[in-house]
Amino acid sequence: MINVRRGLVAGALALGCAVGPVSPAAAKTVTDFWQISLPMPPQLWDDAASLGNIPGNGIDAFTVGSTNYRIRWTNATIRQLPKYMLRQQGGKYGTTTAGLYDRPLPTAQLKKYKLKQRLLWLDADVLLADAASPVCQGLTSAQLTGVLDGSITDWQQVFGGAAQAVELRVPADDLGKPRVMFGRKAYASGAKLTTDGGTLSVTGGAVAVQKLSYAARYLATAGLCAVPIDAVTPSEQTTRDRRYKHAYGVYYVDRKKPTKGIGAKPAPLLKRWEYLLFGPVGDTYLTTSGGRQRFLP
Repeated sequence: MINVRRGLVAGALALGCAVGPVSPAAAKTVTDFWQISLPMPPQLWDDAASLGNIPGNGIDAFTVGSTNYRIRWTNATIRQLPKYMLRQQGGKYGTTTAGLYDRPLPTAQLKKYKLKQRLLWLDADVLLADAASPVCQGLTSAQLTGVLDGSITDWQQVFGGAAQAVELRVPADDLGKPRVMFGRKAYASGAKLTTDGGTLSVTGGAVAVQKLSYAARYLATAGLCAVPIDAVTPSEQTTRDRRYKHAYGVYYVDRKKPTKGIGAKPAPLLKRWEYLLFGPVGDTYLTTSGGRQRFLP
């Protein structure tokens, strides 16, 4: 998949510049003022709302030939109601630049709204536990649902043996609401809302909902396990091949052709943005930003 990604970057380099050897020329600097609008569903807000930080504020974002491109953001819009995402993007007068989806759009929708999509990164929703906990043996999908909705309150219900209360931890967003994971907006009434750090220090009978991207570095050390679901352990590999049911890809969806709407951008500018996002700068950002280790396709 890396070669495909590089192919996208190479194609995006055709920004109106000649292909082939570049003759010596005086270096010049071009400053773009971008107002990129990226609607996305709430389950991606914590992972993707910071994409606008990739170019920083007026930095030398990248160089093509003898031209240095600097980027300044102007009123970049990230969060919008996902209910209207396709309508905002598509049609003759689409009002957003692109959208991010946690699943591929059907061919019929892409055709209707004249859109195209590319896989941007991979991730998975996981349940974390103390490495000494019996739950590290694994759960079925039905048992996972029971833990998340509160119908399983004691591990004795699943594994027998001595009673051990289930304590569910769920990370909260900046508004104090539980994050949307495993397709759920609501969890067991006794679930404890906590910070990302709080989900990485589970002990005893506690389990925590988290993104694999955020927990990956901690899983490499002793003391924490990612709970197997239906006998499949969540990992980078089982996320890539989708054997783990709660793995997903984040898809970047944009128009095939620029439109006349508020969200329309000149084609060369869009190509520069996509070069930044899918090129080496974006790759570095996506694999290191915010304490997450998002996996590139």
